[in-house]
Amino acid sequence: MKKWNGYETTEVMGTKRKLPAGGYVCKIMEAEEKEYGWGNVLLILFDIAEGQYKNFYREQYEKQTKDKKWKGIYRLNVPKDDGTEKDERLKKAFKTFIHHIESSNEGYKWDWNEATLKGKLFGGVFGEKEYEVDGNTGFYTTIRYTGEVKGIENALVPKQQLLNRTGQSNLTTPASMEWGADDSLPF
Repeated sequence: MKKWNGYETTEVMGTKRKLPAGGYVCKIMEAEEKEYGWGNVLLILFDIAEGQYKNFYREQYEKQTKDKKWKGIYRLNVPKDDGTEKDERLKKAFKTFIHHIESSNEGYKWDWNEATLKGKLFGGVFGEKEYEVDGNTGFYTTIRYTGEVKGIENALVPKQQLLNRTGQSNLTTPASMEWGADDSLPF
C-alpha cells in the first residue's frame, strides 16, 4: 500500500458515547415558546444534571464539527384553549410537566414566563427508539416522559419503540402449524 499524505495527523475516530435508557435528573438550559402554523410548542433544551452522564448533551454538542445541533430537547405542545378533547389532553400533559418542575425545585412557582424555567431541574425517563436511515437501522435514546427528581433513577425503563413495519410477520403461530396428538412440537 502507498502511504497517503497526512496519515500521521489524521484523527482517529472516537467511540460515540450512548446514553443508556433509564431515569435521570435533568437541568433546563433554555426554554422558549415557538409558534408554528399548527400550534405552539414549548421547547425545553436540557442536559443531564447528575451522575456518570452529567453534561452528556453538552459534550455531544461540543464534539460536533458542522451543523451543530443540541440533541437534549423536550417538546411540549402548548394548549390552544379551544375546548376540544385533544386540547384537554394537552392541558393535562402541560400541567403535569409544570408540576414536576415545581415539585423538583423548592420554592419555584410557575408564573407563565418560560424564561424562569432556565436552571430548573426535572426528572427525565429515557427509552430507546429505532430509526432507519438509507436502509440502515439502529437505536437512539430519547426522553419519553418526565417525572419528579426524587426517585427518578428508579423509574421503569420504557420498552424499545420500534419502527412501524407494516406487512411483516408478527411472529404468531401460523394456522398451518398443527400440534401433534402426542403434544410434540410440530417441527
